Amino acid sequence: MLIMPTGHGREVFGARRFSHREKWIIRVGVGMIVVLAVVVAISFTSTQRKSQNGCIDVSAATVIGGSELYRCGEAARDLCSTPSGPGAADNISFRTALADACRKAGLPVPSLPDGT
Repeated sequence: MLIMPTGHGREVFGARRFSHREKWIIRVGVGMIVVLAVVVAISFTSTQRKSQNGCIDVSAATVIGGSELYRCGEAARDLCSTPSGPGAADNISFRTALADACRKAGLPVPSLPDGT
């Protein structure tokens, strides 16, 4: 037979107290879960613009970085009708992406001399 020390039952069945370090670890863990939940919620609720209904959305990569070009209505028609604007002559991939976006938006695209 095993004899338990006095007060043994109170230690086992009593409420456990967390140390300062354990509380800090729990707070950090809960904080990380909250941040992750916010990031996931934002990523599922945000939408990306698309080329459709007379609006164009084109991403252009250049030597000094990249940019997103989004135009609607008359501005989109003007850009699609003159795809050989400043700097476009050197960037065939941009002209191709612009022509594809214009077609998706239902806007007319003139053919260029090089066939794009």
